[in-house]
Amino acid sequence: MRILLLSNKVPFPAKDGSSIAMRSMVEALRLNDIDLHLLCLNTQKHYREASEIEKHKPEGIALEYFDVNTNVNLWSAALNLLSGQAYHVSRFNQASLAKRLVELLKTTHFDIIQLEGLPMAVYLPLIRKHIKASVVLRAHNIEYQIWERHVEHEENVLRKAYLNLQTQRLKAFEKKSLEKVDGIAFISSEDQKIYREWGGRSLSTVSPCGLTPNENPPISGYEPKYDLVHLASLDWLPNRQGAEWFLKEVWPLILEARPSTTLGFGGRDMPPEFIEMGSANLWLYPIVENARDFIGHGQVALIPLLAGSGMRIKLLEFLAWGMPTVSTGIGAEGIAIENYKHGIIADDPESFAAAVVYLLDGKESRQEMQMQARQFFEDNFDNQILGKDLIQFYQTLI
Repeated sequence: MRILLLSNKVPFPAKDGSSIAMRSMVEALRLNDIDLHLLCLNTQKHYREASEIEKHKPEGIALEYFDVNTNVNLWSAALNLLSGQAYHVSRFNQASLAKRLVELLKTTHFDIIQLEGLPMAVYLPLIRKHIKASVVLRAHNIEYQIWERHVEHEENVLRKAYLNLQTQRLKAFEKKSLEKVDGIAFISSEDQKIYREWGGRSLSTVSPCGLTPNENPPISGYEPKYDLVHLASLDWLPNRQGAEWFLKEVWPLILEARPSTTLGFGGRDMPPEFIEMGSANLWLYPIVENARDFIGHGQVALIPLLAGSGMRIKLLEFLAWGMPTVSTGIGAEGIAIENYKHGIIADDPESFAAAVVYLLDGKESRQEMQMQARQFFEDNFDNQILGKDLIQFYQTLI
């Protein structure tokens, strides 16, 4: 089977949740001997140097990427108001990738065209114009839902009004795109359920993000530096919003109950107001070179997410690494962990703080959770098995 995969970022190396999900998909298909060709945007926001890409690119795949600027700015955001299009996705429609896409469609046979995430659905009309192969959208989440949840917590009136408009446009684009593809690979059963409640009729399956077990062994051998660890890309608004909630509303409660608690807090594009909060208890790292090493130096990991959709890739990594984790319910969406067995779910500041203190003060509870988390990962998220299941779904579309 030959698959053409379109992506809005280069996933090599994978440095954030969505690129980890993309890399996971590539690995799942490679492990099942798929002939894979990738066309990717190399955006300024998530730019990868050529040497860096070559170092981390898996063998046996064809990869082409195009340097583009999709950054949000006030002028283009204002102009977008006149277009009627969803600014969240329209900025990913880039001429350089479109030109190469047409060339490939004219010269190469593909069994499946896979759109890796909703933004790449902007190329659907172009694909339909030149080829009759089945098109599948791999839905990383229900995109509009992320923004609906974010807008709920937005305090700036003008910004809230603009985001409300864009969210409605995004919702319309998302529904239309899901109906126009031949198949959908949802990353979570919750997202598939939402689609069915819309009355969605396209064939679909659930294909969660996985990892390769032997490449993601349990964390061991690290000397503890912090009691708690948090790591997230703070250039993504829901991550920043959740981090601010934790630092302002949860962290003081933890220190009140356990004054000696320390927190290693890492995040790309860390805002100045976060950095100003640094103290003897709170260690801040705007740059983290190795996520696994950083997390390995903590005893309990945190996922304080208030908005989002799909599947939390960060939680998947923590499960694979056997890392005891406290998360909000949204932070655990897409992964059906059993509360207080594979991790702890808490949604208000008091419960979140209490869960943290429970794990920090209970060494045996942490050790048991480490084993249960790893076993849950091995039973449910092995990349090769997930890839095999997805290919069986694709066979029905050819």
